Amino acid sequence: MAAVPPERCPQQVGDALRWGIRLLAARGIESPRMDIEVLLAHLLQVERPQLLVRRDACLTPAQIEAFTALVRRRAQHEPVAYLIGQRPFYDVTLRVTPDVLIPRHESEHLVEEALAWAASQGRPLRVVDVGTGSGALALVLARHLPQARLCAVDLSMPALQVARENLRRYGLARRVPLVQADLLAPLGAAFDLIVANLPYIDADRMPELEPNVRNYEPHQALDGGAGGLAVIARLVAQLPAHLARPGLALLEIDPHQAAPLQALTRQALPDAQMRLVRDYGGHDRVLVIERGA
Repeated sequence: MAAVPPERCPQQVGDALRWGIRLLAARGIESPRMDIEVLLAHLLQVERPQLLVRRDACLTPAQIEAFTALVRRRAQHEPVAYLIGQRPFYDVTLRVTPDVLIPRHESEHLVEEALAWAASQGRPLRVVDVGTGSGALALVLARHLPQARLCAVDLSMPALQVARENLRRYGLARRVPLVQADLLAPLGAAFDLIVANLPYIDADRMPELEPNVRNYEPHQALDGGAGGLAVIARLVAQLPAHLARPGLALLEIDPHQAAPLQALTRQALPDAQMRLVRDYGGHDRVLVIERGA
């Protein structure tokens, strides 16, 4: 491991960037250059490419202090998204806090599948986002399905507060009611489209997660119990009562859960059609469950 650079951040932007990159690299951070550029650009309220133009400029003492604090926190593996308070997802930028899971690009497959199916229906849809967290899925679907009736559900009230902020930011708070509930049972309604990114990490694997996930992201949004199926299996059991005909359910999963979840779904919905969608890494990531008319 490389020697750790001096603790004091240099004043010049270019030197500060190099200092931060060396410090993160010495601490084993995987993407030190990108992380440092994102942090400094956020602090200076400029786009990342502008840092090259400003590399000869000098940081103020207050900026040096703030940047040093951010770099030290990142060196402890605190996620960049929490440090800057936001994360891009699909075509929006979401506010994120440690109360919510940081949205991943893999979850965009849920959006793509949902929008493609919705376009084939030609009718206003009843849509629910189960385990909404930051509100990512509900927000994007509301933007792209202006005629749909949506709601979003989460067990965590702090998470729902973050989702509410994101919906307000895009003028969608009135269109997407938020419900504090454990999955769908309290809603007592059927939905044409159900999307869910629920906890699916095997409880035994939680200690093996990367420190930026294990030490900072909410365990309630990660820990899926034994085999990672505890929460998703309960949702599958609710589908007969809550998935309309015709209807589509999209569940984000761990690749190892594909076979057991398909078996559970066949028991719950013997007439449903199923297929798997692979993520950008080629792993089974979304279970698509379609119920015919």
